[in-house]
Amino acid sequence: MAVIIALFQIGGSILLLYRRTTLLGAMTLLPVMVNIVLINIFYKISIGAFFNSVLYSVALVFLLLLHRERLKLIFWDLVDQLPGIPLGRGWVKHSLRVLPIAVAFVSLKALIATHPYDQTLKGTWQVEKLVRNGQVQQATAWLTNKKAWSRIYFAGYEGCAFSPNPYRFDPGESLFGSYEFDSLQNKLQVAFYSHDTLRATLSNRTTEAMRLQGILRHDTLDIQLSRLRR
Repeated sequence: MAVIIALFQIGGSILLLYRRTTLLGAMTLLPVMVNIVLINIFYKISIGAFFNSVLYSVALVFLLLLHRERLKLIFWDLVDQLPGIPLGRGWVKHSLRVLPIAVAFVSLKALIATHPYDQTLKGTWQVEKLVRNGQVQQATAWLTNKKAWSRIYFAGYEGCAFSPNPYRFDPGESLFGSYEFDSLQNKLQVAFYSHDTLRATLSNRTTEAMRLQGILRHDTLDIQLSRLRR
């Protein structure tokens, strides 16, 4: 992703060097820069990076405003040449436009209703304490041991990942699997793609914290978790 974004930035910047392609360059770069502004805001990147991204975005908007007559001609005044589809009354056409939106929301509601335990655990959990076979995991153990998890991610469709790195998610060092959760008995079973299975019990469970105790292969686990985000 970083390489793709960089290529768009470099390509768009080159387009800005020529008058004939300035508009195309600004239109290419602006979505990328707005995305970077949002990343800087929500992931709390340094204030210098945020200031630069806002400054570049404002500059790109200024370049687009210099071509506002062209843009108005293309996006507003241009007459659509596609053949019309006779659908009778106007309300039928408007209803068909709204139908895909309604179907999307109904489908999402149905998925949530049929997978209630997905919502119970779904989110990012921080490992506050991990005890494996009676030994407490040290805070820096993740640097040399991929089983010294620092984050547990429960995603949609019962997918999950156990990650050692507390600062970033790296698929190459994480343990992936699918899970089933019985909220009535507080039983959790995780089938990892490595063909190992974790069978655990959840206790002290609230919306923001829980304790996971179980067995994975020959290891007994006792993990104290707190929720970072949903």
